[in-house]
Amino acid sequence: ASRPVSATPRKVLITQKFSSLGGGQKSLVYHLELLDRKRFEPHVMVSNTGWLTQELDRLHIPWSLAKFGHWGNIFSLPRNLMLVAQIKRYIRTHGIQLVHANEHWVGPPSYWAAKQCGIPAICHFRTGLDDLTPGRIRKYLYGRFDRVLAVAEVLKAQLSQHVEHPERVTVVRDGVEPFPDEPRYYPQRRSRIVINVGAIYHVKGQAIILEQAIPWLKADRKHFILFVGGTRQDAEYFEQMRQRVAAEGLQKQVRFLGPREDVSRLLRAADVLVAYSTVEGVPRVVMEAMFAGRPVIVSDTPGMAEVVVDGEVGRILNFNDKANLLSQCLGDLDVQYSLWESLGRRARERALSRYSTQAMCAAIQDIYDDLLK
Repeated sequence: ASRPVSATPRKVLITQKFSSLGGGQKSLVYHLELLDRKRFEPHVMVSNTGWLTQELDRLHIPWSLAKFGHWGNIFSLPRNLMLVAQIKRYIRTHGIQLVHANEHWVGPPSYWAAKQCGIPAICHFRTGLDDLTPGRIRKYLYGRFDRVLAVAEVLKAQLSQHVEHPERVTVVRDGVEPFPDEPRYYPQRRSRIVINVGAIYHVKGQAIILEQAIPWLKADRKHFILFVGGTRQDAEYFEQMRQRVAAEGLQKQVRFLGPREDVSRLLRAADVLVAYSTVEGVPRVVMEAMFAGRPVIVSDTPGMAEVVVDGEVGRILNFNDKANLLSQCLGDLDVQYSLWESLGRRARERALSRYSTQAMCAAIQDIYDDLLK
């Protein structure tokens, strides 16, 4: 049923900590691209300039800078009080009617500013179960928000145990833009390419992936792994990986490509995505790979099984298993390529039916409408 359109769009302020290219930022841009401007007028506050602010300029969306930092530290109290006051001034100056914190880091100041102005507040939760301890739930005020948007059912279930109003927790999966063209496969190609996408640091487990893939890499010099992602977050971790590659003489087979904006092209050139995470419910790149028609090999992180059906669209592995299941799976690429191709085709079908940006944006707009009635 169509919803009534108000005489003027309702104004929504979306807060975001970092402007660099990442999963939360990409989801935000997709949401803003599809947002019905006849119903909603978006504004954005972000800590710094970068990829996100460039996209906001492209979309002609007003944005301003606010120095979001750590919350709960007594030494940061004066700065956070000033931040809340800054957000309040923006709300009142621009007639904002709803605040949407796009990640939990910016949740507390966004919440207090909204509540002091008498308007509803939403918080997005995109990380993993380790961040849902009772102490962190209190710290980031999840029990106070009018809605908390969790990206996985397992996160909703955990969060609902610790808040007074569990009905306010809603699952909204991060949407991914479908690839317009049909995927290509390479059964006759001599080389086999594995890709991992994400900032290179310990919670993403690239060193574990590398270590387990070494036997597969050494079995054939036409086997390659591409690591796509920035290294500044954990420079020591990256340097240890680089030294390990050099010690094994794998510099030609293991490529560190740094942060890239052509991830979709790289996914389509690869044969399979490998994703490991200790914190995220479901990394966005898993769904991006599925849209590209690529099978996925993922860690058994809670939440992964909601997206990746083991044996149907890829594999869910215990990366700590001494049997080195990853190396075994990668070995199958050579001898059972047709099986992996069929997994990739089913992955695309599943993604098209469940994980589109349109579904994500429609769900968020419905929540905006409910809170602004």
